[in-house]
Amino acid sequence: MIAVCAWGAASGAWLAGVLPALVVAAFSGGDYVLWIRRGRPWHDPLVIVLLLPALAAALWLAVGGTLLGDDRSDTARLVLETGPGLALTGLVCTIVSYHGRHHPEEGP
Repeated sequence: MIAVCAWGAASGAWLAGVLPALVVAAFSGGDYVLWIRRGRPWHDPLVIVLLLPALAAALWLAVGGTLLGDDRSDTARLVLETGPGLALTGLVCTIVSYHGRHHPEEGP
């Protein structure tokens, strides 16, 4: 996750690259620490909610440069913004689903 955040920050655009990558790294790191400290619970709403700003920042990383009108070629936009933004969105969604799972003995 940290490597993909660094890839997203490599664009150099503050509002559409560096800031969202830092938000994803900070919130996902804080989420992991909280999850470990709470004993790796099966379904913990606070741990899940803590990832929502990371999800929003990952989505912004994917589309922010386009909406702000950053002057880049299509290839540069795909490599520096859309690619890492979509990768982080997928990673954060996977972590949310993992944290949201229920214990098999509890039922649905």
